[in-house]
Amino acid sequence: MDDLLIRNGSIWNGTRFEVSDVSVQDGKIVAIGTNAGPAQTVFEASGRFVLPGFIDPHVHFSLDLGKLHSADDFRSGSVAAAFGGVTTFIDFLAPTDNENDLERAYYARLIEASSSVVDYRFHATIKHPKGDLEAYVKKMLSLGMTTLKLFTTYSDSGRRTDDDQIERLLALSERYGFTILAHIEDDSMITMKDFYVPADLPKSRPAAGETAEALKLAGFVEKHGGTLYMVHLSSGTTLDRLRERYPHLLNRKFFIESCPHYFAFTEDVLSRADGCLYTMSPALRTAAERDRLCAGFADVYAIGTDHCPFRREEKEHDRLRDIPMGIGGVEHAYEVLSARFGAAVIPKMTEHPAKINGLSDRKGTIAIGHDADFAIVRSVKERIVSDHSHGHTVWTGTDVDARIEATILRGAFAVKDGRFLGTKGQYVGRKPER
Repeated sequence: MDDLLIRNGSIWNGTRFEVSDVSVQDGKIVAIGTNAGPAQTVFEASGRFVLPGFIDPHVHFSLDLGKLHSADDFRSGSVAAAFGGVTTFIDFLAPTDNENDLERAYYARLIEASSSVVDYRFHATIKHPKGDLEAYVKKMLSLGMTTLKLFTTYSDSGRRTDDDQIERLLALSERYGFTILAHIEDDSMITMKDFYVPADLPKSRPAAGETAEALKLAGFVEKHGGTLYMVHLSSGTTLDRLRERYPHLLNRKFFIESCPHYFAFTEDVLSRADGCLYTMSPALRTAAERDRLCAGFADVYAIGTDHCPFRREEKEHDRLRDIPMGIGGVEHAYEVLSARFGAAVIPKMTEHPAKINGLSDRKGTIAIGHDADFAIVRSVKERIVSDHSHGHTVWTGTDVDARIEATILRGAFAVKDGRFLGTKGQYVGRKPER
């Protein structure tokens, strides 16, 4: 007898929905089809959509900014993820500039993340490297990580990686087969004045800086090879220019991630009385840029939320420089984007992030032998009121046409009928080499 039977659901097969049953044993999918056998637990999914558990490849739980910490730790952030149908997330190690600190950061993050209620892994993060880049890469790979984040900005805090180092890392990416994640903005175009207020954020971090830097890095990829994944693309113009000049690289060697807020909001909200709550980097863009980005949605490879909320009182400042950048999104990403793009969002939250992050052997698709991770969705006509972690959210008042009814992690219900039922996440990176 199987452990769980999901019966009569509309199952996502990678391209469309088909009414079928899914049988689960020992946390794995063991059968897909009709006429399933008995099971200890039967979930009647008639009239429901059964999707692979979502993978959020870009979150910041327990982010340490010195005086401030992001509002979600690994426990609360992963509970929010579970309510959003997310069964796997990928967070980041603290930035390091040498291989010894990288190893320490990895083991420290493992301890921090042990409270997660869904599965997780990490991206390594490099800052203005001081040592041998190849030694750094080899250490990262030996620790079981295959993705490395760098910054083309934040020189003021010592996080920027210089162009010659980026070119060297791309050559190493081509040689060793790892993926580089890049926060892409032209550092020289970013300004911060004492008199800037939230409405000045797009001027502080202009869209033109993203576009110029993205084209430069695409040129580096063309020259050196390697695989580059651009995180949190904010501008439709950036996407259009990449598509025009580097169509042979786009989502083959140069991959695009964007976030729900860039499709939902425009920079106009920054001028509101509560505009401070909508601050993040890169900044929100004009309505024209937002519309261009929406029009190019097919060329966005993956959705990451860049989930990094802060407490309301920590965001409520008049001066831009006093406001911590970041908003929440992990709980509502699918609901928000499904209302705008329908089923087109599904691969960008399941199969694609699984592939680019080396998880496709067990995550991202509903297939026999894969982890029994599911987001079960019902059609609705509702409006988001709050979230489960902090009550307030920038998504309050957003109309949605789908809600997460249940989230299943390796065959166990993490969320059902609006309640968190208590699951334990696992680290899903490769084990360190000894």
